[in-house]
Amino acid sequence: MALSAIQKGERFTDEETEQIRRCFLRDGYYAFGRLMEDDEVEALRADLQRKWDDPRMHEPARDQIRGTSLMRMFEYSYAFRDLIVREPFASLAEAILGDDCHCMSQNALYTPPNPKAVEDGPGGWHLDDLVHFPLPDGVPRHDPAVPPPCFVMQIFTPLTDVEAVRYGPTQVVPGSHFAGRQPQEQDRPTFDGRDPHSFLVRKGDAYMFNNQVWHRGSPNASDRTRLMAGVTYSKRFIAQKLYPFIDYRMPDHVWAEASPRLQRMLGRHSKGAYG
Repeated sequence: MALSAIQKGERFTDEETEQIRRCFLRDGYYAFGRLMEDDEVEALRADLQRKWDDPRMHEPARDQIRGTSLMRMFEYSYAFRDLIVREPFASLAEAILGDDCHCMSQNALYTPPNPKAVEDGPGGWHLDDLVHFPLPDGVPRHDPAVPPPCFVMQIFTPLTDVEAVRYGPTQVVPGSHFAGRQPQEQDRPTFDGRDPHSFLVRKGDAYMFNNQVWHRGSPNASDRTRLMAGVTYSKRFIAQKLYPFIDYRMPDHVWAEASPRLQRMLGRHSKGAYG
């Protein structure tokens, strides 16, 4: 693996962190603007492209999901590994999920152009995994004064410009983490009168969202590939999703010169509840 170009970055002040946390709990997402330097973006992009170009990565039993999501990037790239503890991402994850949170997974997204796609067309709206706090049909939403706790959050760092909807931005429905159910519509779903929000970004920007907010990667109807890096963080009690799961063993090289914080983020926890 190549040397990492990832910088330490700067954490937000306590006041800024609290303001961001409140907005995140209210809306289910937060857009930061530019946080990454050009050399960091290029290092991540090069490592992602190199893994994509390796034919072994496209075997069904290897390191991809649905042909576009490359798994366990921290194994393949020190830049991706060190992104896990880059500031302000790590401190925000800890502020929202707790000081003992960890990296639940680290997938990179490679979304080629689709000439048959309809720009901003329907489909693909979901929330990740299970509905954590489901509601019965007669209850329209959770109380906004009592936000459900966030268990899993995703931070994305785009490696290509996604400055218009035709390039396939991540989209979220603001506040939909209060819905307590999967989206019922697949053509521009709304929640409490709020329309989908598109993250129109430049490479080096960053944004985050609760995995319970309705979201999707919109159709890439452009002429260029969309590349995304990032980290999925979770509370400690949420198991890490590292295929092949019980048979997974983290390679020794991942631990090379890893700080105590990075080791904990990678799953090297002290004793806690149940063990």
